[in-house]
Amino acid sequence: MRRMPTLTLIAAALLMPAFPASGESARPARVMSIPVPDADRGRIIFVAKGCVVCHAVNGVGGKAGPALDASEPAGVFDPLDFAARMWRGAPAMIELQSLEFGYQIDLTANDIADLAAFAENHEIQRKFSEDEIPEIMRGWTLEGYELLEAPQ
Repeated sequence: MRRMPTLTLIAAALLMPAFPASGESARPARVMSIPVPDADRGRIIFVAKGCVVCHAVNGVGGKAGPALDASEPAGVFDPLDFAARMWRGAPAMIELQSLEFGYQIDLTANDIADLAAFAENHEIQRKFSEDEIPEIMRGWTLEGYELLEAPQ
C-alpha cells in the first residue's frame, strides 16, 4: 500500500467540509472578535486611566515606566505585541498602581488596542501636551521608583 505524504493529508483535512458526521451534533462555529484600534481614543485613555502618571509621550508624563513615544520610522502596528510588552511589565505596573492609586487599572481589549494605536501614531502623539492632563493630576507624575531599577 502506498503512503500519502503528510502534507497531502494535512491539506486534505483542511479542505474537508466542516459538516458533522452522521449521528454527531453540530458545534457552533467560533467567531473571532478583533478590536478596531483608535489612536485618538487611546490618547484619552492614556490620561483617563492614569497611564500618564508612569509613562511619558513627547516628554509629558512620568518616568517610572518606559516612554511610549512612537518608534522612528513607523513600522508595522501590532496591538498584540503591545499587549505582550504590557504583560512583561505587569508585576511592576500592578505594584505601582496599587501604591499610587490604591487599585489596579482595569483595561478592556479595546482599551489596550487603542493605547497601542496611540503608542504607534506620530500624528496623534504630536498633539499630546501637558494641557491634556487635568490640573489635579499634574503633580502625580512619577520620576522613578526603586522597584523598577535593575538589580546591582
